[in-house]
Amino acid sequence: MNIRRTDLNLLTVFEVLMQERNVTRAAARLGLSQPAVSSALSRLRQALGDSLLVRSGHGMRPTPRAEQLAGSISQALDSIESALAIGATFEPAHANRSFTLMLSDIGEITYLPRLIQHAQQEAPGIGLSVKRLVRARLWEELQSGSVDLALGWVARVHDDLAQRRLFDESFVCILRPDHPRVGRKLNLKQFATEWHLLVGRYDDASENFFRSLDGDLERQLTQRGITRRVAMRVPHFLSVPNVIANTDLLCVVPRRLADVYAAQGQVRFVPLPVPSGSFRVSQFW
Repeated sequence: MNIRRTDLNLLTVFEVLMQERNVTRAAARLGLSQPAVSSALSRLRQALGDSLLVRSGHGMRPTPRAEQLAGSISQALDSIESALAIGATFEPAHANRSFTLMLSDIGEITYLPRLIQHAQQEAPGIGLSVKRLVRARLWEELQSGSVDLALGWVARVHDDLAQRRLFDESFVCILRPDHPRVGRKLNLKQFATEWHLLVGRYDDASENFFRSLDGDLERQLTQRGITRRVAMRVPHFLSVPNVIANTDLLCVVPRRLADVYAAQGQVRFVPLPVPSGSFRVSQFW
């Protein structure tokens, strides 16, 4: 196949036909007539020397050659589209594409609902996909283009990554609304004697559980000779409000996350009895 003599629009027709497996639906998506799509398929068959898609009882069935070509052609068309988009003005109201984000569980709970709400109002034609924020793969995912934007806390980032600070986050302590021993304030003695739910994460390489966000608080406690009494450890924040609402446990969480939990009525929060430090939330691309 001589690419210089080939109409690249034929590849777009091929991609849509592979997705729809139906000439009528493909024509509707492409804004073409059915004969035009059939003609394009015929020209592509001749150029490649293969039937590509053949009629079956359930629409059109791709040949092995078509299956082999499909992924590479889609990637090539995506690359061309991206190259042509460089320098173009992004108009959210008229955009019609999908974006992939990397978020931690905190991000899914605190940022995602508002992000979707804003997108539906300002850019109704876009779609969002979310992948779990794995810090060890952040650079690779962004460089490959499989992720468009990452949001969260990352201690060390690759030099080639662009980033922008969004805000600094502090910590508070959440507990059930009718906790029998803790009122509106939490003193150091109570913090030391009450049992805690500890949230950390698993290291992607070693699979070891460790605390990653409230390290400054841990150092403050150590300096005072205090060790938290840990009743339960979990690797993410998704189960936290339900556990806290049904036990007497305390849990240290980011302030914005506590706001979300408290708004749901399951828990309340109080300031910590010692300085807890903060962590920076940024966006990366």
